Amino acid sequence: MDSEPGGQAALAAALAEAGFEVLLVAGALAALEALAEGGMAPQMVISAVELPDGDGFSLCGQVRAEPRTAHLPVVLLARREEDFHRDLAGGVGADDYLAQPADARDVVALARLKAGRSTGDAAFDAHTEQLPLTDVSRALLAGVRSGRVVMSEGQGWFAFRHGLVVDAVFNGERGSLAFRRMLGFAQGAYALMLGPELHKGSFSMDRPYLCETVLQGLARFDALRARGLPLASRLTVDFARLAEVLASLPEDVGEVVRLFDGRRTLRAMLLECPFPEAVSYEASTRLFALGVLVPACLVEERERARCGATVPGFFEPAPSVEDVPVKAEGACAPAPRVDGGVEPFTLVGGSQPPVILDFPKKTPGVPSVAGGVDEAVRSDDAGV
Repeated sequence: MDSEPGGQAALAAALAEAGFEVLLVAGALAALEALAEGGMAPQMVISAVELPDGDGFSLCGQVRAEPRTAHLPVVLLARREEDFHRDLAGGVGADDYLAQPADARDVVALARLKAGRSTGDAAFDAHTEQLPLTDVSRALLAGVRSGRVVMSEGQGWFAFRHGLVVDAVFNGERGSLAFRRMLGFAQGAYALMLGPELHKGSFSMDRPYLCETVLQGLARFDALRARGLPLASRLTVDFARLAEVLASLPEDVGEVVRLFDGRRTLRAMLLECPFPEAVSYEASTRLFALGVLVPACLVEERERARCGATVPGFFEPAPSVEDVPVKAEGACAPAPRVDGGVEPFTLVGGSQPPVILDFPKKTPGVPSVAGGVDEAVRSDDAGV
């Protein structure tokens, strides 16, 4: 409920769009009458602090006093925030308290988390497909509760306290960078656990900064992803093309280029790059359009065609000695030198550096290559 008719209607419309069935009442007495009816009890009560015939704190206390409704989650919305409101909301057993003008999206997010649950529950399960982390974090910072959001399978977590994010861990990082990347990349099930967060934390982020800076940057990132390179793509650098356009690129482009080695996916590169995700993604897209970045699979195919089918392709594991045929098709035997030795040759390809094999020159007392290769090689085994 909201004491302002316009705000009440807008909130009801947002809840209905989210799939909730909404019952609007005019004040505290009407709410108590609706709750006292013999039908099915609602899943949640949302009330303004200032009502025409009372206040939300008293209404919440009466809801808690009735056995039929004592378990219902109650969220209070205040037209203006007062210092004593938080203590008063906690004293009457409200599940959360939001100062208006409250964003309808925050109320919807709290409803998705808490509707149908008991007011005493301290843990709530959710999934990023039904309730994205961006929505739940904004809603939690609009309220006054404390706790943490923990991703499944040890992906990461973030802690919040009285309207502030105070700590986060994700992908080996800790702090505000970890929190931002968790919002942008974490997927799957997670749990919201309410309770005191007493540790000091590693940073402090309020709701205005979250909404005006972090979430706007992530919205830009999502817009780029919708029409840009897939995050699963593997790219590598065309160094000849890079040399042609290097003078026209920003100085910091090296921080982006160095991460494209043909092995990392674009997602892995974005998680390692020190720049914000939208900046890194936009730079990667621009480099791809310039031809500096190319699909790694094209380079692999080009290397296979150049080296021949019997030589390992680019980024493939180097074969063992036993796997190398004695007479590979298309391969030439080492050319003898005038002095009796053999010219060195290079094995091209593989993910390891080229291997250079240099056979020893013919010297007195050492068998010739034709007559005793095995003895010559074994005599130098220690050096190999």
